[in-house]
Amino acid sequence: MRFELTPYDRCSFCDDLIGARPCAMITENEHAFAELDERQYEQGACLVLPKRHRESILDIEPHEIEAVYRLAKEVAVAATRAFDARGMNIFQNNGTKAGQHEPHFHVHVVPRYQASDPQRRFLQRDYEVISIEAQRKIAARIRAEL
Repeated sequence: MRFELTPYDRCSFCDDLIGARPCAMITENEHAFAELDERQYEQGACLVLPKRHRESILDIEPHEIEAVYRLAKEVAVAATRAFDARGMNIFQNNGTKAGQHEPHFHVHVVPRYQASDPQRRFLQRDYEVISIEAQRKIAARIRAEL
């Protein structure tokens, strides 16, 4: 069984992991990788994903999901320190009907601030991709707090 996803030939997150596409890596562990989200829903928004290609919650292994969420916590703590966050959204989508745009399991880690609207839903189409240079500067601030 699998969820419907947009057809793909290549996975951009797998490309990030092998260095075929530039990304702003934050940290990693044995089974997971954290990078800055190229769309900054809020300053410091990150993605945490398994190193092996897994499309959704239906096919990720238990040890991988544990590694992903362990890393998500570490990144959330570091982003909170780096940007003085007042809250944190941690969420994950499975399948196109649930809003999954990339065919690789990933967890969003999004800091929230005093001025953040707690009712706002993050939609990819509402945010532009920021430059890789800007991504790397933000990622460096988070890395410094790990």
